[in-house]
Amino acid sequence: MMDGNDNEERGYKVYPYRWVVLTVFLLISAMIQLLWATFFSITTAAWKYFGFASADSGERAISLLSVIFMIGMVALSVPAFAAFEKWGFKKAVSFGAAVMGVCGVIRGIGGNSYRVVLAMTIGFAVAQPFIMNAPGLVAGKWFPESERATANGAGLLANYVGMSVGLIVTPLLYEHGMGIRSILLLYGAASAVSAVLFIAFAREKPPTPPCSATDAERLDFREGLRGAFKKKNFRGCLLSFFLLFGIFNTVFTMIEPLMHTMSGGTVGSTQSGVIGVVILIVGIVGSLVISMMSDRDTLHRRLKYIVAVNIVGMIGFAMFLVLRGISGMIVAGCIYGFFTIGSAPVLLTLAAEEAYPTSEGTSEGMMMLTGNIGGVILIGIASLFGDRHMLIMLLMLCLTAVSILRLAFIRESKLNKEKVNDMADGQ
Repeated sequence: MMDGNDNEERGYKVYPYRWVVLTVFLLISAMIQLLWATFFSITTAAWKYFGFASADSGERAISLLSVIFMIGMVALSVPAFAAFEKWGFKKAVSFGAAVMGVCGVIRGIGGNSYRVVLAMTIGFAVAQPFIMNAPGLVAGKWFPESERATANGAGLLANYVGMSVGLIVTPLLYEHGMGIRSILLLYGAASAVSAVLFIAFAREKPPTPPCSATDAERLDFREGLRGAFKKKNFRGCLLSFFLLFGIFNTVFTMIEPLMHTMSGGTVGSTQSGVIGVVILIVGIVGSLVISMMSDRDTLHRRLKYIVAVNIVGMIGFAMFLVLRGISGMIVAGCIYGFFTIGSAPVLLTLAAEEAYPTSEGTSEGMMMLTGNIGGVILIGIASLFGDRHMLIMLLMLCLTAVSILRLAFIRESKLNKEKVNDMADGQ
């Protein structure tokens, strides 16, 4: 089966089964993020449950569970890229899904022991790069150019949904009487089910490519990596994502003290969590809307949308500095989330297109790796400022402006090709 008369006339097919592959991939993407965010909103209850003697040692121990995920992305992303090339999309992602499912179940069974939870978190960190670096592979192998930003947007949407569930559902379950071990068992069972569904229903690629044979060609991992880094536009995308994703990680890591200071001391920990969820939910909507706008552009242009929405998003970020109270922080968060967070899938798609014929798994994986490195570095820099939260926010605002300026100097390759084609047609 196929859809789209245009694709049929061009001699290639777009298969409805692409939505099945995307759906089972979204399930495991959401689950790995939920497993990461499990303790975000119940940090105090968690360290007390595991028997730590003080808030200082307990918070460090629970924070370590989150940091391990980021370290895993930085350390294992390149091996994951190589696995995508050697094993293919289905086998490589199935490996990550299987590790996630097994470790999720074991974490639940041994959920009363911090050592077991720590060990299984290391397992999650191993699985994560094989899942989170793969949205571009799903989009590139199964979707036509007119739907790739939308498919990437759905991939990021799943990440946001997983984080949101961790922020909201976990404390609700705990407050309604479910113990921490029971919560871990529930999440472990869900991760195992999502892994089984992916392994059962995902496919490597459709019988025929969703685009022309020329556009479907990809370089191997080493050659593709070298080729991508030779391209100025791809390097520009990397720098911008390094800053934007690093800022995102920094803000969410420090969201409670930052919101408390920015609101004039009126926003507490629970309200800070609400602001974080609002940013993610609005970011989900923005991801879908901005991606669809870009896909529906007759030339599938990406950059003009990315630059325009990030300028508005920067204004929203600046509003954190001047507004006060929970309502002011939510207004600023909505603008920042919808426009800046919402632009991420289009930026990932632009990077993949600028890196062509490098595999989408390699190019977009490098973007995610760079973004996580940005998070580690910017969180480290922010820690040097101590409790001077206003200076931290000002620094993040300046870095956002630098990111937008860098993007403004990129000229999309597809537009250059269109110009050449138009000149040829005129002759």
